[in-house]
Amino acid sequence: MLEGRIYDAIQVKCMIVDYSTSNLFASMTSRLEAAGMESARTEASWLLMHVTGRSKVDVISRPNEAVSSEQITRIEGLLRRRIAGEPIQYLIGSADFYGRSFAVTPDVLIPRPETEELVERILNLGPDVLKGGVVDLGTGSGCIPSSIACELVNVECVGVDVSEEALVVAKSNAHSLGASVEWVLADMRDERLSALLGRTFSVLVSNPPYVPDEEAGSLQREVHDHEPHLALFSGPDPLHFYRAICEQAPRLVHSGGHIMVEIHADAGPSVVTLFEQCGLIDPALHSDLSGRDRIVHAKVG
Repeated sequence: MLEGRIYDAIQVKCMIVDYSTSNLFASMTSRLEAAGMESARTEASWLLMHVTGRSKVDVISRPNEAVSSEQITRIEGLLRRRIAGEPIQYLIGSADFYGRSFAVTPDVLIPRPETEELVERILNLGPDVLKGGVVDLGTGSGCIPSSIACELVNVECVGVDVSEEALVVAKSNAHSLGASVEWVLADMRDERLSALLGRTFSVLVSNPPYVPDEEAGSLQREVHDHEPHLALFSGPDPLHFYRAICEQAPRLVHSGGHIMVEIHADAGPSVVTLFEQCGLIDPALHSDLSGRDRIVHAKVG
């Protein structure tokens, strides 16, 4: 064991020989670029700030400040994990979403910019609509209801998830942000869900598992190998969870209320057709900022 630690220490010193901030940053960036990381400079900056506890301004304005050997060792370990494919957000323990920082662990999906557009569309419904409450099925990190609760403090928000571990993360995020959200441990497919929640809402929102099992091999390595499969994959039926949403909608959403869901980019027409067949009103397909189908919005009759 001692020999192994000595060897590791030698390896670290061989890889990073200058402890100044600027040279360390340059070395980190170079190694991430060599590993094919598209945002190498940004990721190097995040790792450096995470380990040293320094701000971005501080890192830039004090390039000659030394980094301790203990911090060098931590950075080296994180670099190796990132180069091996572990998502940067899990390494630093957070992800930015809708202007706020959310804690993330391998128990929850990393929030994506496309989901910010889902939050934006919900907020655009206006406070008069949202005062009837918002329920998020499959809440994960809680980024959707916590963001809404932060933007509109008088809106009652509820987050539902089948994973106890995910709800631990969601509760922590809400506490850190000062967001008032109720958290419920339940399966979004459970026919008893409406009785458990005990009320109806003006908006049902969901970013459910929607990646078909057959696409598992085509996912990026860092997604497939590190993000929770429970929150990623739909099973053999890509519409499985949207069928559950159709069944839950009349139980959970009052007449005239809204259904807003994120979808697989290839599933838009299928989800629209499904919503029409189950009696939802005027299902409309919306694209994200990159022009790909991403959101279906419908109403309950």
